[in-house]
Amino acid sequence: MSTASSTAAHPRPDVPRTWQARAFGGLAVAWYATTTFIPLGVPAFAIVVVFGLLVMLSAEPDAPVPARGVAVSGRNVVLGLLAVVAFVPVAVGMDLLRGAIPVEAGPAVLATCAAVCVGLPRLAQTSELRRPAVLGQRELIISVTALVASVRAYRTGEIVVAMVAFAVLAPVVMAVRRVRLGSGSPGRLARRRYALQAGNYWLFLALLGAAGSTGAFFVWRIYTPGAEPVVVGAFWVGLAATAVLVGVPRRRVSVAANVLVALGSIFLTGQLVATFAPPRDAVTIGVPLAGEWQVVSGGRSALVNNHWTLAVQRHAIDVEQLVDGRSFDGDRSGLENFHIFGAPVLAVVDGRVTAAEAGRPDEPVGGRTWQQMTGNHVILDIGGGRYVLYAHLRQGSLRVQVGDQVRRGQVIGQVGDSGNSDEPHLHLQVQNRPTFDIESRDIRTYPILFDGATISDVRRGDSVGPVSAPLGGES
Repeated sequence: MSTASSTAAHPRPDVPRTWQARAFGGLAVAWYATTTFIPLGVPAFAIVVVFGLLVMLSAEPDAPVPARGVAVSGRNVVLGLLAVVAFVPVAVGMDLLRGAIPVEAGPAVLATCAAVCVGLPRLAQTSELRRPAVLGQRELIISVTALVASVRAYRTGEIVVAMVAFAVLAPVVMAVRRVRLGSGSPGRLARRRYALQAGNYWLFLALLGAAGSTGAFFVWRIYTPGAEPVVVGAFWVGLAATAVLVGVPRRRVSVAANVLVALGSIFLTGQLVATFAPPRDAVTIGVPLAGEWQVVSGGRSALVNNHWTLAVQRHAIDVEQLVDGRSFDGDRSGLENFHIFGAPVLAVVDGRVTAAEAGRPDEPVGGRTWQQMTGNHVILDIGGGRYVLYAHLRQGSLRVQVGDQVRRGQVIGQVGDSGNSDEPHLHLQVQNRPTFDIESRDIRTYPILFDGATISDVRRGDSVGPVSAPLGGES
């Protein structure tokens, strides 16, 4: 009688739920193949999260056998080393692959490396321990998933979307886990280990809130007009709910979760410091547009600049023009409905044209191309080994050609939507080469300061305009 009860309460860990493991494992493989080789428009970090959840569900639950955990074994050491090797390209991103493989193949290679990182823990050897396990197999899988998904969000410029997703989903997951697995009272915070865990979590949430106050959420005003208040509200409500749930800790303190949260705090601290730090080796130029314009992506961290993680465009700035808080009127699918489309582009300093391309078609809104990512563009030699690149210009709009001398304020073309562009905007960067190649390992960019502008050192969300009419140019 007692033996049967014991067996029911603690099923044997060596009897796998074969059909479930195979089903979820098959779904994981199908998800990887579909999202890697068929463009679905799903954020890279979300792809990793779904894949990780499917892999986790293909493994036996940790809770029924609390003493069963990941073993210290030669097999697991080898798997760990393989995971580290696969993680290196994920962590470094496209900069590691540029020049070694075609740029259009990069996303598939990085997605495969991410899948390997998340899938390897499924093969980890587990064993019965003499005391409750510090790390179960499912916990290992989900921890690696969280790490890889966070790195993918950073490298693909999706960190702001990931921040909102975390703030909205974290309290839901925490509440469900506390209902299913039980939780203690806030009085547990009087114990040292629970207090340290709560402090660790609250510090991360505070830093996440500070990151959300940098202007990061301005992107929603551009791509989904009217959604910004909803997104920002959901972010802050989610953070508040998560902070409350932290004060009602679960019975078990998770070492893996605390390590991930601490790493997140370190990362956010570095990003916040970089966001507000003064520029180094900056280049001062004039304004590129005659009227007022808004910075969609710009600054010195991934919180405010989607270009930050790729060396060839690290200090680039993307600008648009808003009227009544919107970048377009009417139907968003029409290029001519965007306020900035066709706007005259001005020479930011006196210089000489070193590169000019005018024949690329303007892409439809939402369209992208890996071929000639800058689209129609102009590069100016402004002296001192510095060159200004204007990208995504309108087809047939260039008024200059290679070799021409231009004056500050002179119209050189119009804003368009050519090249790798989601919607009409102007991409501007100062670099150290007279031409541009996305696969080049030699291109370095420099921070930009604007002379004669209402804001000199700009970042995402800033509204900028000239303090006076452009000098010596056409109107």
